[in-house]
Amino acid sequence: IFTVDPYSYEITVDGVDEETKVLMQNALNVGNNGKNLYKHIYYCSTQDGCESSQVTEESKMKYEAYHQVYSYTGYGLDKLEEKNGTYYTESGENILDLVDSTVESSGKVPKEFNQQMKNWIHDLVSKISTRGWNNVPDMTLSILYGKSGLKDMNQLITYQYEADRMNRQWYSVL
Repeated sequence: IFTVDPYSYEITVDGVDEETKVLMQNALNVGNNGKNLYKHIYYCSTQDGCESSQVTEESKMKYEAYHQVYSYTGYGLDKLEEKNGTYYTESGENILDLVDSTVESSGKVPKEFNQQMKNWIHDLVSKISTRGWNNVPDMTLSILYGKSGLKDMNQLITYQYEADRMNRQWYSVL
C-alpha cells in the first residue's frame, strides 16, 4: 500500500519488508511524485460516484484550510497555536491577518475576487479551529500496488489496469 500524507505529500509504503520499504520510499519521494500521486488518488476517489471512504467533507475542508494558508503565508496550520477560532504564529500574529495582506498583494486572485477568497479562507480556518485541528480527520490517501500496477481502494468504483493483455480493465464497479 502506498499512503500519501496530505500536508507534506510524503509517500510511505506498507506491506513489504523494511529494507524494500526504505528503498521504495527513497525512490518514490523524489520531486513532485508525492503531490502527483496524491492528486491522482484524490481525482479517482471523487469522480463518478466512487464514494470513497478516504475523502470526507471535514477532511477535505481541513486539507483546503492547510494548503490555502500555506500557499499564501508559508505557515502550516498544524504548527501554529490554535485559539479563539483562528491560529497564531510564534510572534503572536493572527494567521488570517497575514492571509488577508498576502491575498491583496500576491496577484494570485483577480482584485475583484480578493474579498471572496479571504472570506473563504477565513471560513475554512474558523471551522477547523473551532472543531480543533486534532479533532478533524486528515485526508490521508492510500492506493494499493501490486504486479498489475496501482489499484484504488476504499471506494465503490475502482480504476485499474490489468497486466494480462486479454483482460484490460480501466473501470470496474464493485
